[in-house]
Amino acid sequence: MVGEFTYGLTVPLVLPRRSINFSLCAQVNYNMPYALSNFVPNTIATRDGNSFLDISRKKFYKYVITYLDSFGLDGEQCLLRSICEIAETPMHIKEEDTLLEKVVHYIFTPSLEMSMSNHNLTHKPHLKFAEKLLLAEKVGFSRGHCSEEYSDCIVSIVDLFSSKYII
Repeated sequence: MVGEFTYGLTVPLVLPRRSINFSLCAQVNYNMPYALSNFVPNTIATRDGNSFLDISRKKFYKYVITYLDSFGLDGEQCLLRSICEIAETPMHIKEEDTLLEKVVHYIFTPSLEMSMSNHNLTHKPHLKFAEKLLLAEKVGFSRGHCSEEYSDCIVSIVDLFSSKYII
């Protein structure tokens, strides 16, 4: 017999230039003992210095691409379009802004950790992955039109969790 506990919370946040629906869900599945003799508690070891999970930004983006691909989307194009859209209309980042705004800004701003010595990036098929990420941010910041630039992505991922406000 399996026990399950599910909890979810959704909070709408209205920001100066966007509104975001922030959802947090947790689900726990566990095997219920059918007799007292079957009850064996599992222990989870604490994290020690050697097992700390720290993935690079590029690896995180690869996970996002794989996840989007699993929905039948062009994962790389949708990630690049999202980076472009956040650069085009950034979150309203100030000292007193929410953690959610800062997290979204951090995730979709690759230039915070990556840099290129060649600032003349162009849209060429031979660009490396990091260069494509930085180009997407540059396109959004300089000229926009992200849906046209990344037309292979049929849906705006950013629009799924936020709405633009023209001020």
